[in-house]
Amino acid sequence: MGRNKPNKWRRGKRDRDQQQTRPGTRGNYELPPKENAVFEEYYKGQGIVPEGEWDQFMSTLRQELPVTFRITGYRSQAKRLLDVIKSEYFSNLVNMVGDSVQPPKLLPWYPDNLAWQINVSRKEIRSTPLLKKLHTFLVSETESGYISRQEAVSMIPPILLDVQPHHKVLDLCAAPGSKTAQLIELLHADETKAIPEGFVVANDVDNKRCYLMVHQVKRLQSPCFMIVNHDATTMPNIRMYPQEDEANKFKFVTYDRVLADVPCSGDGTMRKNPDVWRKWLPQAAVGLHSVQMKVLKRGLELLSVGGRLVYSTCSLNPVEDEAVISAMLQKCEGSVELVDASDKLPGLKTMPGLKSWKIFHRKDSSWFNSFEEVEAAGLTGLAGRTMFPPSPEMAEQLHLERCMRVLPHHQNTGGFFIAVLEKRDVLPWVRTPIPPSSTAITVNESEIVQNDSVSKSDTSNGDVPVDSSADLPPEGADDADVRKRKQRDDDDDEKEEGILKPPEPNSEPHSKKAKISGYKEDPYFYFNEDEPDWEKIKNFYSVSNDFPYTQLLVRSETGKKRNIYFTSDAVKRMVTYNTDKIRFINTGIKLMARSEKEEVDCDFRLAQEGINTIFPYFTSRRVHITKEDVLTLLLQENPFIGKMSLGAQEELKPISQGSIIFIFDQEDSPDDDNKCRVLFCGWKGKKSCRTFVPKHERLHYLRMCGITTDPKQIRREEEGKMGEEDPSAGEMESSEDKQTEEREAITEGSTSATDTNVEEEMKEGGEEG
Repeated sequence: MGRNKPNKWRRGKRDRDQQQTRPGTRGNYELPPKENAVFEEYYKGQGIVPEGEWDQFMSTLRQELPVTFRITGYRSQAKRLLDVIKSEYFSNLVNMVGDSVQPPKLLPWYPDNLAWQINVSRKEIRSTPLLKKLHTFLVSETESGYISRQEAVSMIPPILLDVQPHHKVLDLCAAPGSKTAQLIELLHADETKAIPEGFVVANDVDNKRCYLMVHQVKRLQSPCFMIVNHDATTMPNIRMYPQEDEANKFKFVTYDRVLADVPCSGDGTMRKNPDVWRKWLPQAAVGLHSVQMKVLKRGLELLSVGGRLVYSTCSLNPVEDEAVISAMLQKCEGSVELVDASDKLPGLKTMPGLKSWKIFHRKDSSWFNSFEEVEAAGLTGLAGRTMFPPSPEMAEQLHLERCMRVLPHHQNTGGFFIAVLEKRDVLPWVRTPIPPSSTAITVNESEIVQNDSVSKSDTSNGDVPVDSSADLPPEGADDADVRKRKQRDDDDDEKEEGILKPPEPNSEPHSKKAKISGYKEDPYFYFNEDEPDWEKIKNFYSVSNDFPYTQLLVRSETGKKRNIYFTSDAVKRMVTYNTDKIRFINTGIKLMARSEKEEVDCDFRLAQEGINTIFPYFTSRRVHITKEDVLTLLLQENPFIGKMSLGAQEELKPISQGSIIFIFDQEDSPDDDNKCRVLFCGWKGKKSCRTFVPKHERLHYLRMCGITTDPKQIRREEEGKMGEEDPSAGEMESSEDKQTEEREAITEGSTSATDTNVEEEMKEGGEEG
C-alpha cells in the first residue's frame, strides 16, 4: 500500500498540471467567464471611456496583465544592475522577438529609466522557454530586494507624493507593501546620508497582511520605517516629543506626506483578479464610500499644513473616486486644494476627472442624478448625499478635472484613479470652536456633506488619543482633554453622508474599544548609555564615537541578547513614547547576531542586513578583496585563507578571529557612474574565512561584481579541478524551480493560499527585524 502512494501522488500532480494548462482554468477550478452585463451597462452610462474606444476597453480587460518590474532606486547598484539587465537579458530577447515574445518596453514616466514592462503574462513568462533565464533572474533579484515586481499603475502614487529624505511619511493602508517599499526607496535617495532624517510609518488594519508587508519592507534594509496595525479611519496620534516643563504631555507627529490608497471595489484589477467579473456589483462602491471618506478625512487631519496627500484607488467608479474627493474638498472649505500633477508623469496617458456622474439602481436599471431624486423615489437607502456630483458651478470651482484616471487599454495597464491634494490651511472643524453641547458643527447640506467624524473607537490603541475633530490636539493637551474634545462630536457619527440611521436599542457606548486579533509582538528595549555589552562591541570593531549606540535595540529585557537591531532617532522616540499606545508590528534592521566563541573577544558578529548602515562607523576589521576573491567567497562555504589574493591575505594577518567586513570596489566599468562598492559581512577563523551572505543574494553580488557566467557552471569547473562532483547541484536547481511560483506570490503581495503557508515565517521575520 505504502509503495503505491508516490505513484498516485505523481498521477494526481500530472492531472493537476494538465488541468492548469487548459485554457480557462486555474489550479483545480474553472475560471469564471469574463462577462458582466451590469458592469458594461454601468460604465457605458457613466461615460468614463471615450467614444469609439469601448470595444478596445473591454477587450483589454479580458486579457491578463503584462509583467512589470522596477529596479530599486536608492541603492548604489541600481545603474549597474540596469546595465546587467540590458546586456545579459534584454539583448537576448531582442534577438528572439517573434509572435510569442516582444522586446521589453521602458515605462517612460518612471524616473531614471528604472521601470520596465514585458508584454507577456506571469503565467507565460514562467512557461515560455525563451523567457526562462529572464524569469529566474527576476525571481532571484526580487528575493534579494534589488528588483520589485509591481503593477505599473501601482508605482504612480509614491512618485506623485514627491518624498524627500527629510519628510515624515504616513502610508495609511499599506499592505501588501509595494508602495511602502517605494516610499522607503525615495527616502533613501540621497546616498550620502546613511540614516535620513525622515521616516515612513506603514499602517494596515489587517494583522496577517502586516506580516506579509514585513517581508516586502525588510528587504530594503532601512532603519527609518515602522509597521503598525490600526484602523486607518481612527489612526491614532503618535507621540513624538515630551512637552517642556509639562509632565505627561506630548507633542504629536504631523506628516509631510500621506498616502491614502484606500480599500475599494477593485474593478480596475479585473485583469489579474478574474473573480471580480463574477462578483462585481455597483452597490459595492456605495458600501465603501463611507469608509473611504473617513480614511481621507483622517489622513488630512494628520497632514501638516503645506503637506501633500495622494488619494488613490484601483477602481474606476466615480462613487469611490471623484465623489469622495468632491465631498471632502467642500467639507474643507478651501483649506485643501486639488493639485494638477499630470506634468509630473510625462508619457503616462490619463483621463481627466469627471465633473458629473450618476447613481445606478440595478433592480429596474434606473439612473439618479441627485439626492433629491432618490428621496422623491423613496430610495434613501440607495445612496448618500455625498455620493452625488456637485453643482456645475461648484465642480468648476473644485477643479475636479485635475483628478487622473488610468484606463487599461491606453497603455496596457490596470485601471487606476489618483488625486493629489495639498493642505493650504488648518481644517475648518479645527478653526471653529466646538460648542459645549453634544451637537457637531452644522453645515449647509445642499452643497457640502454633513459632519462625519471618524469611527467612535480606536481599534487597538488602548487609551491613545484619537482626535477625530481636529488636525491634532492643541499643544499641552493631555489624553483626557483629547477624549473630551472627541466625545462632543460622537453623537453625529451615525449620520453618514446623508443616510440617517436610527440609533440601535441597547447599543454599546461609543468608548468601547474594538478588538483586533493577531500575533502579539515582543516589546522593544533600547540600549542605555551604560549598556554593559556596548564597550566590548565598541572596542572590538573600533566604533567611532559619533555612532548613536543608544538607538540600538533588543527584544528581550533580561537574559542574553540574541539579535541587536538599529533604528533612526525619530523612530526610537516614537517607539519609546508609544509602547503601550501603538500596536507595533516591525521596525529597525538587524545589525548584529550573537555568536559566542571562546577564542573571540566579542559575542556578536555583524549581519549582512545592516552592513551598509554601520560601515561608516565601524572603522576596523576591514579587508579589501578582488573579483577572484568574490568568486572564492561566494561559491565556497569555508575557503582556506591561502586561496585568497595576496593583498587580502596581508590584510587578514593582523586581524584576530571574528566578524569582518569584506570590501569590493568595482573598477573595470568604463562609466564612472556605474562603478559601485559592494560590502560583504564575513568571518575570519584560524585557517579559513567565509561570508554570511544569504544564498539567494549571492547571485546578485556576483552580477554586481561583473561576474555574469552561470555560477553553477563555475562551481562545477572549480570542483572538477579537484576531482570532486556536486551531486546536489541538480537537486538544488530543481528545488529552486519548484519554489518560484510561491516566491512570486509572496513578493507581489498575493493573498492566495500561499499567504497561509508563510504566516509563521512572517511572524519570525517580525521578531528578527
